[in-house]
Amino acid sequence: MDVERWDVQQALKQFVALQEVTSATREALAQAIEDELLHRSRARLSISMRDALRYLEEVREGFTLSVRTEQATDLRELAYLVDQLLIDWRWLSDVGIELGLPEVVERVGRQVLAFAMAAIALSIMPKLPPEAVTFPLKRLFPVPSYADIPVPKTPAEVWERLEEVERVVYMAGIRPLRTLHPSPLRRAYAFFEANAWVAEQHVNRFLGQGKG
Repeated sequence: MDVERWDVQQALKQFVALQEVTSATREALAQAIEDELLHRSRARLSISMRDALRYLEEVREGFTLSVRTEQATDLRELAYLVDQLLIDWRWLSDVGIELGLPEVVERVGRQVLAFAMAAIALSIMPKLPPEAVTFPLKRLFPVPSYADIPVPKTPAEVWERLEEVERVVYMAGIRPLRTLHPSPLRRAYAFFEANAWVAEQHVNRFLGQGKG
């Protein structure tokens, strides 16, 4: 099977798309939190959160395509991953892969890239510079830092963090944010903030190389 080369222009478009959706989600969450703090009527989050959920689906698909059984630290974790990933094969059709011999298989570079960027974001989140940390609930979290948020160290921990972010995003689309526990809300917010920051750095690097 011939593999089409992923050129720089395509990579730049993917990074820009990731930056746009993660930035838009962070901005929508920030605006909603500030509106509630000031007792203003908040704008509806449903559209922004739908885009965020579609992005998270790509991240989860990329995780599924990237994870290897040897990354599991013990049999219990491997069993957990099998239960979460391998029993339900519907994700295959979601990324254009059918069981059997399909004539055309959709390229999966976008999903793997989405997960790779998410994994990088999770790892650098505690190290974001103070000026990049903008979580609005400063009364509860006065220090502009995510250093207290642990980095997932195993595939199961990564999966659980992604599920938590997805739950927060879903609930944010249908409930007032003040009804959500602030810690998961902050971790989800930080996830999108770190993703947007990482994507922006890569986009700027691509643009810088293009000018040179």
